[in-house]
Amino acid sequence: MTRRRLPIGIQTFRTIREEGFYYVDKTAHVGRLVAEGSHYFLARPRRFGKSLLVDTLKALFEGDEALFEGLAVHDGWDWSASRPVLRLSFGGGLFAEPGRLHADVMAQLDAVERDAGVVSDYAGAPERFRDLLAKLHRRTGRRAAVLVDEYEFDAWWFETGTPTFLVDTLLARGVSGIALADVVASSDLLSSFDVDDVATEALLFQTGYLTITGTEFIGGKALYRLGYPNREVRQSLNERLLRALSPDASRQGTREIELHALLRANDFAGLRRLFEAFFASIPHDWHRKNPIARCEGYYASVFYSHFAALGLDVTVEDSSSHGRVDMAVRFNGQVYLFEFKVVEQEPEGAATAQLKARRYADKYRALGQPINLIGVEFSREARNVVAFEVERG
Repeated sequence: MTRRRLPIGIQTFRTIREEGFYYVDKTAHVGRLVAEGSHYFLARPRRFGKSLLVDTLKALFEGDEALFEGLAVHDGWDWSASRPVLRLSFGGGLFAEPGRLHADVMAQLDAVERDAGVVSDYAGAPERFRDLLAKLHRRTGRRAAVLVDEYEFDAWWFETGTPTFLVDTLLARGVSGIALADVVASSDLLSSFDVDDVATEALLFQTGYLTITGTEFIGGKALYRLGYPNREVRQSLNERLLRALSPDASRQGTREIELHALLRANDFAGLRRLFEAFFASIPHDWHRKNPIARCEGYYASVFYSHFAALGLDVTVEDSSSHGRVDMAVRFNGQVYLFEFKVVEQEPEGAATAQLKARRYADKYRALGQPINLIGVEFSREARNVVAFEVERG
């Protein structure tokens, strides 16, 4: 049996189907979308397959039956009822320069008009767009399907698509980046969306910042385990949370560069100074006004967000036969195991003692990589790091 190839980076439905790539059949959902509505806005981050979905819809509306043979939508689709498609794509341009977006739209409308054999007398994009739709309708007797593929560069989807209220809501409810790495919610909770009283889990799930990573059934009820859908989402959200926590957001990039360099050099004294300086920079009044500062795990979540914002391989509550270590980081051919404690709740030295007593390092010995045990202790009274012990595992 010939092994199929993974369609990495391929966003063209025809290419995937005709050249024998793996394809997960989602056309049943596509058919339901078309049958149940007419206007959709897909608010999902990058690498969710939005461009491929748009291309699939184009092939479906144009009646390209051969591409759908053997797929779920095939037998229930009326292949005699094809319709004109007007697709606009913004994946190939940089639109920060004034007037660049308008010029790109006009060029795309030129191409559609040439392909359709129609001529427009309008000079403005909105007027040409309406005129083109009307002419396509008159020519075919069917309304055109309009597909717009809006694609961002870098993490602009996050900067432009994340309302301030999302980060503000997380902070006001005491929800940290580390808490979002593993969330459990019911199907009822995820499907509800009351704008005036939306659950945190529903808000993040329906906007695409969390996705289903597992399902459990308890007493016939489905519970869904949620997590970040990809590294880019985790990285961008934690960057934004750190900016909200810091009085000087402009320092965020500098701290990231410094943290990366310190970790690469295994400069643990420097790491301690970096985090001490960060906590010391947060004004006293901020702690009073922000509920998240009073939540258990606040200090640990700041550590997590720093490492997650770098895009590193970070696992929280990593389980082994001896228990669960607070945070595991794999970087530069080494393993870093963190345990966090608050001295007002635990005796001094408890973090390092737990790392050794529960033998958390055993799980990673087969990797043959150096293992660093890092016990970090905080003081709520001092609002800072008060101990930072490092030992080889």
